[in-house]
Amino acid sequence: MECPGYNRKLRWIDGVAARGHLQGRSVPTRASHPASPRAGPLFPESAQPRADATPGCSDHQESREADPAASRHMDNLASDTRFMEYYRRNLAGLMVWLDSEENDYRKRVIPLAEYQPAIGFAIVAFAAQHGWGGYPLGDVAAMAESARDKCLQLIQTRAKEMTEKVAEGVELNSQSDIADAEWMLASILIINNYENARCRLEAAEGHRQAARTIVNIFNHSVSIEGRELFGFLRNQLAIEDIIAATTTFDENHIMNAIAPAPGSDSLLFSKYLTLLHQITVQSTTQTGAESAEGHLTMSMVHSQFEQARGATLMAAGRLGLGGSTMARDFVRLVDIYHNAGLLYAFRCLKCAGEESPHWVTASTKLFGQLSEFEDLNGFVQNLAWPTFIAGTACHGNAERQGIILSMFTAIYAVTKFDYYLDAVDFLKSFWVGLNVDWRSLVQAREVSGKRLLVV
Repeated sequence: MECPGYNRKLRWIDGVAARGHLQGRSVPTRASHPASPRAGPLFPESAQPRADATPGCSDHQESREADPAASRHMDNLASDTRFMEYYRRNLAGLMVWLDSEENDYRKRVIPLAEYQPAIGFAIVAFAAQHGWGGYPLGDVAAMAESARDKCLQLIQTRAKEMTEKVAEGVELNSQSDIADAEWMLASILIINNYENARCRLEAAEGHRQAARTIVNIFNHSVSIEGRELFGFLRNQLAIEDIIAATTTFDENHIMNAIAPAPGSDSLLFSKYLTLLHQITVQSTTQTGAESAEGHLTMSMVHSQFEQARGATLMAAGRLGLGGSTMARDFVRLVDIYHNAGLLYAFRCLKCAGEESPHWVTASTKLFGQLSEFEDLNGFVQNLAWPTFIAGTACHGNAERQGIILSMFTAIYAVTKFDYYLDAVDFLKSFWVGLNVDWRSLVQAREVSGKRLLVV
């Protein structure tokens, strides 16, 4: 079944705004890339149907949509409480740092699905893909695809309306506009997880680009003030965008990744993500002058990661976890990301080699911490990236490689995200090679069209 995408026919034109703070400008504008004579589509072409889509699916799509019974059936699926309950219990917690009843995917997004069917369809797709077998239909995969298509059609329709308003010089700053942006973002982020889980990374990247577009449009609007759901979703996109940027050499993705919202330093891992992205950007634009103005040095890396670690622990302290198992395991998670971040910085910035005491200390602590969880399943959704970084730091060490494979087995057993299996295949290829710089292999694979994602 063909993905309807985000409709490449919708375009922002130069000078779309006739008044207001965007007057005479294309939307969104990107300072790092000069505007072309005609601006690109509202949503990226990478979100369009793949070339290898199932033959004949267009005819099937048309006949399905023309069938009122099929349409009613899909609408019923979007409101099926069993899918919602499966998502609530099994999937919402996989999309955040620290799961609780305060998780906004559970607290705000699920109730919003009652009024916004796009979210319902996204949840149906993700829940069905994840292996939910409670619905009496033979082809769960087809059901998931149909739900995904319906979700994207609803987003596409609203995107068209937004495009037309902006083309007429109307600013998108009303409360109804931001409410629409919220359900669109929520739907896209859930569908993004659905595509990731199926290892359709090109489609997932297209969804993230669409989400970036929405965030950039509304980022400076007064209508987002006090909108907690928009802030939450923006920061959720930042988490995935920044971590995804660590395993790509796509400069457009790296430079345009969404950063944590201003003033969000008190949120979990916010300062950490900002620093991680600074390292990624510096590695992309590195000139070899370590002391160049604005560039991170070894001492700065250590100092700023310590500050980021402290900020996250202070943020966690306000959650009232006390001395619980969850609190102790969360401290372990923070330490794991701290040492994985150091190893990532050492490799990207070339400021410490495998034999240096800085490298040895960070890698030793990282491997020790990975095996110390009291309840691994409570945080397993967060462990893929630091486990991957640990895997890149054990070239030639069979014992540690075994630890990494065991960790990914545990991560996959809970998440069932197929793209983690790609990460394992990558590490196995890296371990048997001679080059100890894993980023060279990432770049070579990306050039050949094989994207690596570990978020």
